[in-house]
Amino acid sequence: MFNPTTELFGISAQLTGTETDCALVDLMTDLHACEAMLVERKLAVIAEFFSRRSSEHAASGAWSSTAHELAESEVGASLTMGRAAAGKLIGLGFSLKTRLHRTRAAMARGELDLYRVGLIDSATANVKDELIDEVERLLLEQVLAPPVAGGTGLTGRRLTATIDRIVAMVDPEGMRERRRRALTDRFVGVSAAEDGMAKILGSIPAEQARAFDGRLRELAMSVCRNDSRTYEQRRADALFELTNGSPFLPCNCGRADCPQDRSGGVVVRRPVVHVVMTDSTLRGGGEPAHLDGYGVISAEHARDIAQDAVIRNVRVPADTATESVPGSAYVYRPGSVLDTWLRIIAGSCQWLHCDVPAWNSDLDHNEPFHHGDPERGGKTVESNMSAFCRNHHRLKHSDRWRFASNGDRTLSLTSPTGHRYRTRPAGLAAGSAEPVPPQGGRHRRTQAENKAARIQSERNRRRRQIQKRAQEHIQCERRKSPRAHREPIDYGDDPPPF
Repeated sequence: MFNPTTELFGISAQLTGTETDCALVDLMTDLHACEAMLVERKLAVIAEFFSRRSSEHAASGAWSSTAHELAESEVGASLTMGRAAAGKLIGLGFSLKTRLHRTRAAMARGELDLYRVGLIDSATANVKDELIDEVERLLLEQVLAPPVAGGTGLTGRRLTATIDRIVAMVDPEGMRERRRRALTDRFVGVSAAEDGMAKILGSIPAEQARAFDGRLRELAMSVCRNDSRTYEQRRADALFELTNGSPFLPCNCGRADCPQDRSGGVVVRRPVVHVVMTDSTLRGGGEPAHLDGYGVISAEHARDIAQDAVIRNVRVPADTATESVPGSAYVYRPGSVLDTWLRIIAGSCQWLHCDVPAWNSDLDHNEPFHHGDPERGGKTVESNMSAFCRNHHRLKHSDRWRFASNGDRTLSLTSPTGHRYRTRPAGLAAGSAEPVPPQGGRHRRTQAENKAARIQSERNRRRRQIQKRAQEHIQCERRKSPRAHREPIDYGDDPPPF
């Protein structure tokens, strides 16, 4: 029926091996947009198929299987996937058909891919139906690429943080309901993996996760530089040491003069978790806060964390554009005031789409600092410094990418092929001064053996939600057309097939 190679992508999708790197990147971008268009059509077909099965099921009065189960079986058989994957496609397709009309239109234009649409669907699941159109309009103004040179859209935690910020403003009860449900569903599980290994999977409050992550990071960094393990391997070993009650991660360098402190003293201290909020939020206001390493949290959540926390006022460094340049501007490392402020306004690594927390990132000079003569190089001031994770810090200095800072604290990156990209803010004030484009518009966990019951519970909840919307859709259609008469099916005295 349809050959995408010839009917959609055209002859340009055929590689000859003579394309330039720039042409390959352009083709990659075009194909990604075409893929989004095709997936939107597939989801529309799945949603229509499910609607028909729902209508037939309601009219027949069948009780052996639900309409969702019937559609799951046929979609799964046709697309070679299990019930969970088929159910996820049905749920997403039906949401696009009945609730997320603007998102569906953007996907049909190739502006949103399946991953980002899934994030939008999950993050707006608890928004009231009468508010979803306004929430969707506001989020697409932020999520889609702005109409500026090199403008890029949002994805990952930056996308969900933007949605959380909008939901907190338009439908705060919806955000609170999501948190209450997430707290109820918290868990930690261990399941078997391949090659004699096991996997740890869990869902715990974000502030506890940040404290746990910080402790693992601290232990992993406590060994000497001659330790043979990678950083990720040291984190895994640190988890085992924590379960054994050990206060340190033993270094494996094997040297008698290893500088690691193994005195054995138990480390007793409060974990460092950075939450940034305004004074009004602390006093009871509704403005969302920012949890480092996570993103936007509700004002209520931030105040809960602050109850047992050390609260410090944030000091804003001097504005070198209007005031004299301080002596600290000619010192390589920023002082504590500037260091804290830079991490607060950055939020995370400032490279494109990177979510590494700002407090786990390096602070780097945009214009290089001149160690021999500091007055000749870039100054250590707010306007000349950015936060980058270690990977992107190295990439910045690889001379493969060209780098320029903009007046609004965004960065312009030019790739080796000459393509330009403009970054987006990710801190507490992200989105406050961004240009608005013209209006136009979680990953489900694998079924680990020890978490099968929880996954099934979540699947059932989604089915009930879809079935409710399907019934509302059917009733609306019935009001528009006369109801077809069907004779009821006589099943006799046969019991249900339980």
